[in-house]
Amino acid sequence: MRARRPPRGRQKRPSRSERARRPAQEIRRAERSVEISLPARGAPPERVVAHLGPTNSGKTHAALEELAAHGSGVYACPLRMLAQEAHRRLAERLGEERVALITGEERVNERAPIVCCTAEMAPQSGELLVLDEIQWADDEERGSAWTRLLLAGEYRQILLLGALDALPLVERAFPEAELKVFERKLPLEWVGERTLRSLATGTVVVAFSRKAVLALAGEVNRLHPGRVAVLYGAMPLASRREEIDRFLSGDADVCVATDVLGHGVNLPCETLLFAETTKFDGEERRDLLPWEIAQIAGRAGRFGLVERGHVGVLAGLGWGVAEPELVRDALEPHVALPGGFWGYRVVDEARIRPRLADLGVEDPGYLDAALVAWHRVALREWAFESWLAVESLQPLRMRLEAVQRRLAERGRRLSLADTWTLMSSPVDEDGLELLATLALAVAGDKVARPHLNFLLDTARLRGASLEDAEQAGREASILRWFALQYPGAGGVSIERAAALEQAAAERVVARLRVEVESPTLGRCRSCGRSCPPWFPLCDRCAGIAARS
Repeated sequence: MRARRPPRGRQKRPSRSERARRPAQEIRRAERSVEISLPARGAPPERVVAHLGPTNSGKTHAALEELAAHGSGVYACPLRMLAQEAHRRLAERLGEERVALITGEERVNERAPIVCCTAEMAPQSGELLVLDEIQWADDEERGSAWTRLLLAGEYRQILLLGALDALPLVERAFPEAELKVFERKLPLEWVGERTLRSLATGTVVVAFSRKAVLALAGEVNRLHPGRVAVLYGAMPLASRREEIDRFLSGDADVCVATDVLGHGVNLPCETLLFAETTKFDGEERRDLLPWEIAQIAGRAGRFGLVERGHVGVLAGLGWGVAEPELVRDALEPHVALPGGFWGYRVVDEARIRPRLADLGVEDPGYLDAALVAWHRVALREWAFESWLAVESLQPLRMRLEAVQRRLAERGRRLSLADTWTLMSSPVDEDGLELLATLALAVAGDKVARPHLNFLLDTARLRGASLEDAEQAGREASILRWFALQYPGAGGVSIERAAALEQAAAERVVARLRVEVESPTLGRCRSCGRSCPPWFPLCDRCAGIAARS
């Protein structure tokens, strides 16, 4: 009997169930190619010391002193601003030629014997490693950089720095590590409620959104005209540094900030007040956790200038809600840790994600299925490894999807290595469209160049709003990273990207002064009275508008 010929013409579209089965089949095939292997060092370090303690306890200062005395080594930390601060301090002491700065966005004096860098950029070998903020090993999206250094960093000596909460993790990674516990240099004193009119020089007030900070800064400026500094995460680093310097030098009496204070900004103050005790964490608005409060409150106290740090809440604001008991109770650690110590939480896991070589793929089209497969296999493999956890792969997959979608639209392809580089970039959800454009530039598509030239043109910032200047700063950071990975691609150079970042920072500072002195947030657009910054009208004017 003759075989039936396949039908001519248009083929029947696969059914929905068949289309759903394809990714699952790809993932099962990918699981067979995945390699689950932990990084490992050839020889154990000769010496491991853990400097653990709260904010303002001197643990980082002591480690940098040892690094300077040693004359060579690496200081690795989570944030570019922290790396810059360590670089500045060490360069002032040893000379700029002795200290390098290496982050995803910059390379300064790379061959110097001492390197200050972000954790992702840390060399895998050397004489002395100072690994700061060790609790970041448990970070859901970046922990792998710390974990790989813990497991495989080929250093003769290792200094681990962080909160005492990370003691369980340190004991699991290095059971024989020497422990040095640092105490705060100044005690914290609970001062209760304070009002806007009672704010003294050297006070930092903390709120938990950009709008709240700008509205609050406008209110404080009415009482301290021209003497208010502002800090929040969307500001370019240069503008943050300028605002910090204004406050530390005394040019500003009060600083209004977000919880960026708890993430590497070294801003000691005499008094720290919480204007809010809730925050939106990306999924819901919730109460602050005790460790979050303690990390921020720890900035209170200027060693050598005051005898103790003062912590309280701001009252009478009208729209901000700060629970005094929540803050007061968080000033004392309450979670039992090994060795009879007390902390705020238990950090006993380190997260890890795959390297490209672990995925067993040769075609970038199979990367997504391979990531899912690796995640499944890793969960099974490490089910009984109590101190290892799998890092979230969602950011990687989001960046991969954005890159592949734009390439497909333009009929372009990239190599596996280039695709992996782009999907591993320091780009969040707001920067995905720019990342997709950069992928086209790498692929040689000329359609990307006009858009990138527009972004790099500093002239566009002359009349820019505060929001547009902040966005330009974020774009400049991504473009600086791109210029280091692909020099000249799409017309992007490190010089042009750095110039854009500087111009954005200057524009942000200029617009901040205007916003603080003539606030548009926190003031009713109709009557000018104080109102919640997320509403354009106060309750009274909103009621009148509704009735009319």
